Amino acid sequence: MSAIALVIAIALPIAMILAGLVYYGRHQQRQQSKRMQTRLILAKVEELKEALEFLLIIDDFKEIPRVIFERVEQLVDMAHKTWPGNASEEETNPVEEFDLEALRLKLDEENEPRKILKSDREINYAKKQVGRVLHSLGNLAKRKMITPTNLNDYRRHLRLVLLEREVDTFVAQGDIAADRSDVMTAGNYYKAARKLLIEFDLQYPEKNDKIRMLSERTTSLFNGGRAVEDNLSKALNREAEHQKDPHGIPNGDEDEKRKY
Repeated sequence: MSAIALVIAIALPIAMILAGLVYYGRHQQRQQSKRMQTRLILAKVEELKEALEFLLIIDDFKEIPRVIFERVEQLVDMAHKTWPGNASEEETNPVEEFDLEALRLKLDEENEPRKILKSDREINYAKKQVGRVLHSLGNLAKRKMITPTNLNDYRRHLRLVLLEREVDTFVAQGDIAADRSDVMTAGNYYKAARKLLIEFDLQYPEKNDKIRMLSERTTSLFNGGRAVEDNLSKALNREAEHQKDPHGIPNGDEDEKRKY
């Protein structure tokens, strides 16, 4: 055998092995990339589910949650298609953990929306979740899945809901402080609620009436009177009591109790 033939006989199998290793490496990279893409999609699904569930708690207008639910279904389907089909049998497909049936049933439930948020922390949480919904609606409009008119109507509705929940929560907190004769704290809450209404850039029928009501509450408060009795402070008290057991410790998981 000539020297050239010998070199070819040795080099060819080595080249084939190296080519196979390169192909396998690239295949593994593609598989890993698909896994990462799937998990990113599912993270977005989780965010939208959380936002949708919270929206169903504070608002009874079902049209927006149904639009968001359709988007969630699309993302789950996309995740199914992205997950590598020839992944190892030992590896659990994370898409299979998403059962949307329970969420679908919540959309059909008729519940009275909560008008009072439990704390400033929950107000911030509400802003975060509504912000996620608004961002998703914007993306749907760009994909022409909803019309610009729908988008504007949905945005207006969500902004009004968020304003009303925040204002009513501040009023309820002010009423509770007034009942404790804490005039300064009550006045600050009423002032914060009135400021929100005045600075809100959309007009709606109840806006001026609420501003007038808060002015009357503040005047009565500083004249030694008592805030007008209504259901807001009672609702806030019920929320607070619902969160505690008979010993005054918050209900819920152990993490929450440790925080307390």
